[in-house]
Amino acid sequence: MVVKRFATFGRRHALVAIGSAALVPIAPFAAAASRPNRRRPQPGDILVHAFGADASRPIATEEVGDAPMAAFPMAPATKLVRDGSLHNQLTLVRVVPSALSAKAARFAVVDGDHAYLAYSAACTHTGCEVSGWNAEASRLVCPCHGSEFDVTDAAKVVNGPAPKPLAMLEMTISQGFFEVAGGFSRRVGPEPL
Repeated sequence: MVVKRFATFGRRHALVAIGSAALVPIAPFAAAASRPNRRRPQPGDILVHAFGADASRPIATEEVGDAPMAAFPMAPATKLVRDGSLHNQLTLVRVVPSALSAKAARFAVVDGDHAYLAYSAACTHTGCEVSGWNAEASRLVCPCHGSEFDVTDAAKVVNGPAPKPLAMLEMTISQGFFEVAGGFSRRVGPEPL
């Protein structure tokens, strides 16, 4: 098995352990209101390159190849990239439509001979960035604890400690670019403690 890490250009997300410090409750939407780049993907958002020289540029369907591609949603009217949370980072994958399970097919966008899916990049185990790729088995791999998710079967967990599949994002193709069409299929990331 060969596991390759797809490009994130040095961006890392760390889990911070908080000892016995007291936490002050915050209104559920206060963070999103004060930091709009943390707001969840919205219908009409365009998917853009997440990192590197092309960061914030819309992703065309022909750019998604055999390896996954990291993306963020962007509000087209304001050009606001929703990159303030790992929960907004997505992984775009391209597969053969006939390889998809019925559940994955409901969230796939088919364009010609290819089907495209957008998965959350937040692991359902501890919230690490799922950034590895096992090309032989078409699986996304979490580098923290080795969980593997089958992209052709709705990101079903096939290895490791992750308790549930990755969330899928409803999308469509508009004028050759990926557009958010709805919400996530399930809760993004791990269950709260």
